[in-house]
Amino acid sequence: MNEYTAIDDIKRAYDAQVQSRTIYKQHDASWRQAILRKLAQEIDRNQNLIVAAIASDFGKSAVEVEVTELMPVQMELKEAIAKLPRWMKNRKVSRSWKLFSIKPYLHYEPKGNSLIITPWNYPFQLPMAHLISSIAAGNTVMLKLSEFSPHINSVIRKIIEAVFPADHVFVVEGAKDETTFLLGLRFDHIHFTGSPAVGKVVMQAASKFLSDVTLELGGKSPAIIGPKVNLRTVIRNIIWAKFVNAGQTCIAPDYVLIDHAYEHEVPILFKEEILRAFGDRPAESPDLARIVNDKQFDRLTQALNEAVDDGATIWVGGDSSAEQRYIAPTVLSDLKAESTLLQDEIFGPILPVIYYTHIDEALQLIQEKEKPLALYIFSGNNAFVQRVINHTSAGSTCVNDAMVQVMHPNLPFGGVNNSGIGQSFGWYGFRAFSHERAVADVKLMPLSKFFWFPYTDKTKRLLRLFRRFMA
Repeated sequence: MNEYTAIDDIKRAYDAQVQSRTIYKQHDASWRQAILRKLAQEIDRNQNLIVAAIASDFGKSAVEVEVTELMPVQMELKEAIAKLPRWMKNRKVSRSWKLFSIKPYLHYEPKGNSLIITPWNYPFQLPMAHLISSIAAGNTVMLKLSEFSPHINSVIRKIIEAVFPADHVFVVEGAKDETTFLLGLRFDHIHFTGSPAVGKVVMQAASKFLSDVTLELGGKSPAIIGPKVNLRTVIRNIIWAKFVNAGQTCIAPDYVLIDHAYEHEVPILFKEEILRAFGDRPAESPDLARIVNDKQFDRLTQALNEAVDDGATIWVGGDSSAEQRYIAPTVLSDLKAESTLLQDEIFGPILPVIYYTHIDEALQLIQEKEKPLALYIFSGNNAFVQRVINHTSAGSTCVNDAMVQVMHPNLPFGGVNNSGIGQSFGWYGFRAFSHERAVADVKLMPLSKFFWFPYTDKTKRLLRLFRRFMA
């Protein structure tokens, strides 16, 4: 188990970053590209260690580490390195004929010293992706890692220390005390990924200094299955998105809403496709990750047992092992509306299914809950798709697939209200860690030439002329 970072060391690194942030702010695109290339090389050099460490923390397969941890970071690095000069360039704004003497533009500057607090569920991808955005924008970074992923934390620390001095990037390991200490410090930007409950704590701490925040939270992300679909293909998509990383994904489908017309086929197809994916003994499948710790395991099994005791019907799965922190891929229906599985974000390999007779029933159910981080629509009927989009709100939406929206380099990732504030990844991540400064470059006469003291009748006549002209 890793030792937590000493508070004195955190304070020393923080003070150094406060002093050096103006230095790193001045570095141009080529310097930032070079440091990101060095980071990319160090990650490539340590790929085997990354795979082994994440397997040690919660049994994630090498393929899943490649797909969900390494590949997204490599894509993020490639995007930032290639496009950073364009991102940093002053952005032209249309001139106004009413203020013809002003040349307006936007200038992107680093916010300064940043704090990034990351979760355990994607313990390599998320710290690195947000670090890349902050470094690309020209900031210093205090990078707080989750205490629940100690093995990969050691590898991350090794990589960071090989690339960055402590006055540029500093890794913090610890739990509540270390996080509380960090939140008591003044940062120009705080990026937090985690639950809405902790997000509120972070936002409250940020308010003390009026620090900018990006909050990536969560919520109950629905998957709606409507008309004109290949039902087997849809169910395979949902199974992958739900059970990759053992369901411990903030944008995993949290529950499925499906037309009653499919009620005879759906249970059979879920059973067949889960059997095909994980075999008749899924506990022995090398492709199924484990629950990260006992606390999360107990929370999930308690919620599942309560649902079954209240009359829920398990279609497939349901078994578990506390010793292995294993929960089988589980699909169930007939849950009561007040069930914990339908009220709280599940964040595990349990998938409730709810039937609807008319789409309005499904839309009302979604509208009654907090706005989700993601919403999935499966239908070949464009009118159906647009109706769902127009009558719901979500951080992102994916049509006829699941989770792929987060991989698109030109789309932002982020929530809305309870599921998050702000956006991340690619250009949107760079912009989140940058201040978009408005610059008005006056090329001709300054305004004071027309309205200089003392104000006279001539000034008033000129003002009336200006108002007719400007309004």
